[in-house]
Amino acid sequence: MIHIENSSFTELNVWFWLCFALTAASALTSLGFSLAALRGPNRDVYAKYSLSRSIALVGGVIVVLAVHTVSALFVMALAMTVVQALDAVVGITISDRMKTFGPAALAVLTLAAALLLGP
Repeated sequence: MIHIENSSFTELNVWFWLCFALTAASALTSLGFSLAALRGPNRDVYAKYSLSRSIALVGGVIVVLAVHTVSALFVMALAMTVVQALDAVVGITISDRMKTFGPAALAVLTLAAALLLGP
């Protein structure tokens, strides 16, 4: 964890933007897959629920950008870590390596960045 009192503004800023980029990438990836599911051949009501939740997650990322606080980013990064970890579990259940390892890697990277940033 990076302690603000021992860090230069630049160092904290770099960690903030790295964590923000990973969190935003995670939320936008979820939104992209939700949109794809809604437009795909097997679209159903579950795709609509997925899309509504994905829009809310992107909204959370926008709020983090607006308030620009470490604590808000930390909470959003943890939420996206859980989302991506659960997406990896779904990938395991459908035996799809890309849908397992991609979300798992994003979850690990986002969690690492959040823990380095600290609440």
